[in-house]
Amino acid sequence: MIKLGKLSLLLFAAALALSAYGQAAPASPPAADAAQAAVRNPEDLALEQQLRQGIGLLQSGRPAQAITDHFDKVIAAFELRFKDDTRKFYTGRWQIDTLMYLVEAAASKEEPKRGAVVVPSLWSDAWYLKGYALVELRRISEAKSALESALALSPRNSQYLGELGNLYLGLRDWPSAFATFEKAAAAAGEFSPPEVKNAELSRAWRGMGYVYIEQNRLDEAEKMYLQCLGLDKNDQRARGQLSYIADVRSKRLSAPGDGSPLPSLPK
Repeated sequence: MIKLGKLSLLLFAAALALSAYGQAAPASPPAADAAQAAVRNPEDLALEQQLRQGIGLLQSGRPAQAITDHFDKVIAAFELRFKDDTRKFYTGRWQIDTLMYLVEAAASKEEPKRGAVVVPSLWSDAWYLKGYALVELRRISEAKSALESALALSPRNSQYLGELGNLYLGLRDWPSAFATFEKAAAAAGEFSPPEVKNAELSRAWRGMGYVYIEQNRLDEAEKMYLQCLGLDKNDQRARGQLSYIADVRSKRLSAPGDGSPLPSLPK
């Protein structure tokens, strides 16, 4: 089973420090008011600290404790806060995806009647981190449900989509993995905040490339990894996969049809 990357967790922890709680520019005066309210809200500040403490437990190898002591408590706090609210909830990382969710809600057939609102991303982050922890615990069906709960709140979040794509890779569900990474790439290109856009786009492309290799579509895989190097020439994961592709091609040319196994695909 492929684990969710440790680097991904570190990137998320850094991104939390740049979250909407004071860093992102407002999309509109109402959004600005909501962002300022989030900064002043002591409960949200306490919940953010809960997430940070949970991340610390994940990094020290205690995913079960991170869930019970922190992530579940953040989720429960938001469920209690909005238990009587029938509106559709979204979470956004910055003004672009926040505005997009509200525009899409207004254009839908159902949500104008129901109403929609953007709430602190701590809620969806808690689901995402719980999903991460559950993968560490090999509780895969629960992890999938948690990641889907995060995406229900933030469906264009490339970070969340990438983790779900990794989960499908671990299950060797290549069609679902590829479709999810495609969505992650599209979301990164259009909606990811500038400080994480390239990292999330590259991650999605690497996931697509991995599926192509598994499907023996080496030319298409190579294209994905070259695109990654176009964004970051020091992307060692992409370079490793390109070396693997070159190794496979070399072995096929030197010993065609001998039935020799291919080298192991790097994770």
